[in-house]
This record gives sequence, structure tokens and C-alpha cells, in this order.
Amino acid sequence: MKEKFIKIADALSGVSVSTWVVLATILLAVTNAILTATGHNPIEVSDDQLFQLVSWALVFASIGYGIWKNMSITKSAQTADEVLRLLKQGLVTVAEVQQYVQQVKEKQNTSADQSAETVKNTGNYKTE
Repeated sequence: MKEKFIKIADALSGVSVSTWVVLATILLAVTNAILTATGHNPIEVSDDQLFQLVSWALVFASIGYGIWKNMSITKSAQTADEVLRLLKQGLVTVAEVQQYVQQVKEKQNTSADQSAETVKNTGNYKTE
């Protein structure tokens, strides 16, 4: 018996979240249809309450979608998206991107060292 549960659990472990949501929605719809057909009113909701529920559901769905899709608004985020697209298409490699980042860091360090040397040579610094 335990082996059957393990086998079922293994089979279900690869099911996506969207599939579970669809299955749960279908189950609720069928349950609601059966209860309504038998004369029961399983969901007692007024039109105003339904409107509010749908409105809030849309608000949370749009917020969730925005977070899920990671909307790139700034120029830096859009550039990062473009680099990611190039990586996914195989037009650049991770090693090439890392090499570029390293070159930029070295250039920044060189510029910072030169600026410090310039300040030191002009005497515009404090010594303790």
C-alpha cells in the first residue's frame, strides 16, 4: 500500500501548478453544477458581492502577473532583458558576458585609481 502511494506521489510530482489550478477549477465547477441541479444553492452571493469579488480578483491577478513577468521599466532592466535574450538564443555565451563585466570592473578600478592619484598630486586631500 505504501509503495502505491509513493508511486502516485512520484507521478504527480511533475504536474505543473497551472494544471492543478485548472483541475481545482473544474472540480469546483462540477460540484457547483451538481449542487445547483439538485436544488441546493452552494454559493449564495448577491450581484454586488460578486462584482466586488471579481474586481478584487482582477486587481490581485494583475498585480501577480506584473510581479511574475518582472516588468522591465528602466533602461538598465531592458538592457539586462536583451542580454538574457541573447544568451537564450545562443548569440553570446555566459563566458563572454562575464569577460565583459570583468573588463568594465577593471576599467572602473583603473579610473578610480587615476582619480585618487590626481587628487593626491594636486594636494586636494586631507592627511591624518
